[in-house]
Amino acid sequence: MNIYFKKDSIKARLILIIAICVAGMLILAANQIHDTNKLIELNTQSKALLNLNAQLLQLRRHEKDFLLRSDVKYQDLFQQQADDFETQAAALEYFFTSKKNEQAMFNHVKQSFSDYRQKFIALTEVQKQIGLDESSGYQGQFRKATHKLEQHLQQNSYLKFHLALLQLRRNEKDFMLRHQVKYFEQYQQEYRELRQNIANTGNIQLLSLLDSYQGGFAQLVAAQQKLGLTHTQGLQGAFREQAHNTENALIVLDKSLVMILEDTQQKVKRNSLLIMLGTSAVLLTLLIRSFITLQKAFSTFVMFFYRCKREYQHIDERKQGFSEFKYLATIANEMIDARQEMELELKKAQLKIAELKQQQQAPSET
Repeated sequence: MNIYFKKDSIKARLILIIAICVAGMLILAANQIHDTNKLIELNTQSKALLNLNAQLLQLRRHEKDFLLRSDVKYQDLFQQQADDFETQAAALEYFFTSKKNEQAMFNHVKQSFSDYRQKFIALTEVQKQIGLDESSGYQGQFRKATHKLEQHLQQNSYLKFHLALLQLRRNEKDFMLRHQVKYFEQYQQEYRELRQNIANTGNIQLLSLLDSYQGGFAQLVAAQQKLGLTHTQGLQGAFREQAHNTENALIVLDKSLVMILEDTQQKVKRNSLLIMLGTSAVLLTLLIRSFITLQKAFSTFVMFFYRCKREYQHIDERKQGFSEFKYLATIANEMIDARQEMELELKKAQLKIAELKQQQQAPSET
């Protein structure tokens, strides 16, 4: 029965078809598992990037709270949030090392955020120099000098000078409220006039107090200009621009990752479709060839048995597709040969009998 294990047997063909089906399903399953894991990883990184965006928004909230309220606690909250941002960014870095374009984008995000953080630190240092409240920094020094000057003027009844000082303080308050240079220029002009008038009196102590007051205010103005008279100037403008650069860099990186995710999804669909089509094409080819071979074999045997009624004709074993049919053709040919031999022997026996009868009839006639 070794015939059933030959390569061209029906059993071998069926085993091949089953093997192709199993192999196709295994390849499809392995591909699905691999691509699913890849999609899960991409989704995880996409969520992590969204979390970084959320953290950056929280950082901007602390930044604005500090600028509005000048409270150190918001600076501390900013630094804590920035540390968390950098920790989560470091956890993402390994993912982008294998992607050249995305790695460059990620490095740009890191550098932009580092510059953003440094600019915020520089901004807070200048704000601390100016003063977080009216009694600290340049504001505190300037305020003390102002109170000393006012007290001296009141004690000595310098009404004219006191009125001029009130005008100076009006320009001072306008500058601090509106942050416009014109008020400082008016302040400087009135200060020079007042100083000249006090110098004419020869009151050196009053002149020293006025200079101390003006010097404190000039320091505050210089620091405020360095900080920025508007949100687009000075450190505020540079810091704001850097914050926008960091936000844009994150958005670009997130869009790039979304495109990678979409491409991977399309690739998963394409690979799955190719595997199914390839497996189906191979199976369909095998089934069609098997069907044609079976049909030819059955047609051959039908014709063989039909002709066996009238003539002895052998089947060509080489033309049978499957080994089982070749084996059947061999047996059928042996049956024909055996039948021919039997018929020949039968004819010989009949001839011999006929000869014996003739020999028996001949003596009797004599």
